[in-house]
Amino acid sequence: MDTGVLHGMTIGVTVLAALACGLILAVTPRAWLNDSAHLQRWQSSRWARGMGPMLLGPIIAAAVAVVFTLFVLAPLETGWSAYAPLGGTTFAPGQPNSADRIVSALLLGLIAGATSFLVTADVSVRRLPDRIVIPLSLVALGLIITGSVLGALPMWFWSFFAGLLGLGAFAALHLVGRALRARTMGLGDVKLAFIVFAVPGLFDPWAPALVLVAMMLISGAWALIGAIRAGRVRGVTIAFGPAMLSGMWLGCLFAPILL
Repeated sequence: MDTGVLHGMTIGVTVLAALACGLILAVTPRAWLNDSAHLQRWQSSRWARGMGPMLLGPIIAAAVAVVFTLFVLAPLETGWSAYAPLGGTTFAPGQPNSADRIVSALLLGLIAGATSFLVTADVSVRRLPDRIVIPLSLVALGLIITGSVLGALPMWFWSFFAGLLGLGAFAALHLVGRALRARTMGLGDVKLAFIVFAVPGLFDPWAPALVLVAMMLISGAWALIGAIRAGRVRGVTIAFGPAMLSGMWLGCLFAPILL
């Protein structure tokens, strides 16, 4: 089959997966919020109860799928890739097979579809719902393992170890904060960390590092705006989930181009 057709199918599956995920989450807020007060706050927001969160997912999915096919799959097909051993630029891993394309499309699509709901929930109710984050993380882990077993490309191993390292680092930071009774990472942010660092690992070996820089800059800017609006610095807190997720997608979009 023509390479252009395969790339088009990959993009299409990614967008459809995001749309399906968004539809499910849009009609089940009562199930995944699991809190009457949080549900009331969710339903009081015109954006949250409208079509916005559901439609934003496919838009994100389309953008990242185009970058993934043009800057990750296409270079891998020609042997020119950032995933070369020992820091080189060329190697011959073999053509991406059906598992590489389908599994990566499902992974990117499902996470893109859930992104706007997670961001909206963290901003509106200051919570990353476990009933989204935990199943999504388990599905992502399962897809990454499936890709590493059935796929032909090396990106799956980078993705797995980047996610594991990010999860471990955020968990350690959370535990240090609890021990010192200082505000650091929330437990919801820790649970989200595997996804935030695993997904960029598909795009470039150094993409997780770019994600970390991006999320810190975004959270810093957001905290500064919050402090200015409050007229004080002490006691000002922000939802870190949106910075993590926006940093993740920025890293995915720009790492293959910049690095």
